[in-house]
Amino acid sequence: MRTLFITACLVLTSAAAQQPLPAKAFLIDDYRHVAFADLKALRERGIWADLEVSVLKIVFKRIEKESGFPLTALDRVTMVADLGEQQEGREVVLRNIREVLVLEGNGALGMPASVEHGSWQQATVGKHTVRRRDTMRPETFAQPCPEMQVSGATDVIEAALVGKPHAGLPCADVMSLLSGRGDNLAYLAFDVGNPLLREMALGALFPDTEWPEGEAPTFLFARVRVIGEADDLHLEVEAVLRHLKEGPGLEVSSAAVDGWIERMKKDPTMIAMRPLLQRVEKKVDRTDVVLRADMGRTREAVGHVASVVMPILVPRAGQVDEAATEVVPAPEKVEPKKKAP
Repeated sequence: MRTLFITACLVLTSAAAQQPLPAKAFLIDDYRHVAFADLKALRERGIWADLEVSVLKIVFKRIEKESGFPLTALDRVTMVADLGEQQEGREVVLRNIREVLVLEGNGALGMPASVEHGSWQQATVGKHTVRRRDTMRPETFAQPCPEMQVSGATDVIEAALVGKPHAGLPCADVMSLLSGRGDNLAYLAFDVGNPLLREMALGALFPDTEWPEGEAPTFLFARVRVIGEADDLHLEVEAVLRHLKEGPGLEVSSAAVDGWIERMKKDPTMIAMRPLLQRVEKKVDRTDVVLRADMGRTREAVGHVASVVMPILVPRAGQVDEAATEVVPAPEKVEPKKKAP
């Protein structure tokens, strides 16, 4: 009996050791910056099929060429970042950044050409073969199992590979922002308390807006989620500006959002956004300024998304190689026949 018990324990221990690491094992603990997309949910909801026949298809072709595998093989994309101590100065902040990108698939994910043929050096970490490079920040690329790829901050990724996985949970604010009704399909959150991100994000959205000392927004959050009944599903876009407390800063943000909406309605380059802007509902909820827009049923919503996103991606889409688009040759020039004398 004792021998049988010891054997069972060894078998269970071995099986546990062979279990692939979950994606969250590679995420920075208590992260405050995140971007996420659930492609599996998009496929299951039938939304991906509508996206593939939209004008975004040429962008997808480019992404597939760069990634080395079809997007149908990809289920989830998660990127998190830690900007370290809040310091003034762009170069200082950039050097302190630690980022991790995790790709989860439903089949084997091919290695990107940029890694396979780039300036990465092969190394061994624990039982895993990885690629490393040292640029501004040390980076590691690893494939813990055929269906997962992780890349980014060396200290974060390699700790998980040698048996020190991370809890991989967001900070309390991000967790709170992600709660609520509906299913999240894609979202992003940034801690705009950081000077660099505040300048990049809030400065671009709300130029010439100044908040009282200590009253500026602390988080910028946006997501796309599915709402409604099973037979009448709609896509909803939500954006949130979170503050530490109620007060003058919240009022400044509310006025700044109103000003942004009016500018977008009048901007001739944003004409594609006008139907969506008519649907936007704004409210102040405790320390949050919240914008929501029901984009309608999924096919209608995809049309709105494509019309808004495509102009932003035009320079990138224009670089798509000829295999991704039809090239129609110019007609030959036909010289008119000369009349006989």
